Amino acid sequence: MKDVVRLAFIGLGPMGTDLLRAAVAHPAADVTALCDGSPEALASAKSIANEKPATFSDYRTMLHDAKLDAVVVAVPQHLHAQVTIDCLQHGLTTFCEKPMGLSVNQCMSMIAAAKSVGKGLMIGQVLRYIGPYRFILERIASGDLGVPLVMRTTRTMGNWGSWARPWRLQRETSGGLLLEVNVHELDLMLQILGPASSVTAIDRRFPNSEVDFSDFITAQIEFQNGSIGTITSSCGDQLGRHSGEVFLTNGTIYYESLLDQVLIGQSGKEREVFPYAEIHPEWENGVAREMREFIEACLGQREISIPGEDGLRAVELAQAAYQSAAEKRTVHLPLHLPLPA
Repeated sequence: MKDVVRLAFIGLGPMGTDLLRAAVAHPAADVTALCDGSPEALASAKSIANEKPATFSDYRTMLHDAKLDAVVVAVPQHLHAQVTIDCLQHGLTTFCEKPMGLSVNQCMSMIAAAKSVGKGLMIGQVLRYIGPYRFILERIASGDLGVPLVMRTTRTMGNWGSWARPWRLQRETSGGLLLEVNVHELDLMLQILGPASSVTAIDRRFPNSEVDFSDFITAQIEFQNGSIGTITSSCGDQLGRHSGEVFLTNGTIYYESLLDQVLIGQSGKEREVFPYAEIHPEWENGVAREMREFIEACLGQREISIPGEDGLRAVELAQAAYQSAAEKRTVHLPLHLPLPA
């Protein structure tokens, strides 16, 4: 069994750089190669990696020339599918940032590529590893609040500000709000309520003129177990917030970024209040955790923890919501044929 993973990074923007820092800190990661079209991004990333990795401007050249075991793909999302498939076809275990792809068909092709070469594919749905949301998932899993029945989540923002990139402002290259931003919340909802059965959505273009897609969308989702969820997204909110609630048979969970608190209520018990800063500060950073788990999977120490099938389900919800809003009807799931065994 190998004890070191020869790892490459393709795409070294803010997210790729965060993933790189986490990998450099892991003793079993040998960051061997870096790839980005920006010489400045490459120089900065190489300094983070102690000047050791080879650098490339073309990932195909890197795949041909570098001796690798695994790759982290953090390019703009319209490139996710092709770059990931190319990496897998080179026999490399691959980590792909969220969203997995911009369509169900892309995700299916990525899963098929992984299966055809027998290599793992992990998706960067990191929200489930971040403090308040991990806490919520674990509290629900404990069972003391009963069975989840309804979930509401809102994640909104104003203009893109320092995160603005030409590709982020276009639906064709970013996937719009539900894929660029809210694929995290869709994944969280799926973790809590299980597989979805239908989506009904409505969207509008309101105050945000910097994007070419709807800047407000809300969707109601029905789940196979009878539970329901709603998601609201906007890039026209000058407060910006990430909030929501989960109604369970024996309690309610409310979380609110504007308060930095998780609140839990149960009948006959005093309300519990958990400030974000006090929720297990000893917990591992979410990005560090996903990189650690990816490296452990590459070493054969564990299964892939967030597989392509999870990424597909979140993308499918977003695609169904967009289709519902465009066609003004409820869209039933799944949108894809059964996954191959």
